Amino acid sequence: MKTILSYGGGVNSSALLFHLLDQNISLDLVIFSDTGEESVETYDAVKRMVSVCKDHSIKFVTVRSSKGRLVDYYFENKAVPSIMRRDCTSKFKISPIRQYLRAEFGNKETFVQYIGIAYDEMHRAICSDVKYIENVYPFISSRITRESCFDILKNNSFNASKSGCVGCPFMSKLGFHKLKIADPINFNRWMRMEENGSRFPELTLNPRFKMRDVWDQTYLFDPEDDDLTESCSSAHCFI
Repeated sequence: MKTILSYGGGVNSSALLFHLLDQNISLDLVIFSDTGEESVETYDAVKRMVSVCKDHSIKFVTVRSSKGRLVDYYFENKAVPSIMRRDCTSKFKISPIRQYLRAEFGNKETFVQYIGIAYDEMHRAICSDVKYIENVYPFISSRITRESCFDILKNNSFNASKSGCVGCPFMSKLGFHKLKIADPINFNRWMRMEENGSRFPELTLNPRFKMRDVWDQTYLFDPEDDDLTESCSSAHCFI
């Protein structure tokens, strides 16, 4: 049985690696699935975590979907990874990891997959839907909270922020507004994908608004909105 860490490039999964090291829990592999649309902060964390793993003689692997970059795939298929009909996690996170494990270790190997869901986020924890992978949540069993994850990172002098695709459908309207200001080229890629969808405008990334609405607004303030993304129910994103 092999032990692997599903690494998302965010706060929790970064803290989890240091927690496992502190507990002297061995790891055969740390694996990151790159959608091609990750944030700059995520890619920076991945780069630094590769060095950490090298220092501890832990293999770090980056995998990618055979479908290419996430936005390009959905644009070509006139589809949208909407909250209401979301399959991006399965296609661009879960499947590439499983395909790599089967190709690298064969069909008879089994795995313990450590996932960085915090104790106060335990509603996100799910059981594996395949027999050869067992999902394990060390933070939940140890009652380590999201806030404690920041403490772990601070104690190890490692900076990380919430990970995820730059245009994640779970992002708030204000979050997309900030993306428009900071990176209008990427914003337009996601907006074009949304408007190219065969079910647009009925089906959008976020059912609360269209990206065109965000693009047309020069100033945005909604007291019921914020710049935080909601939790992805897959447990494989934003960790």
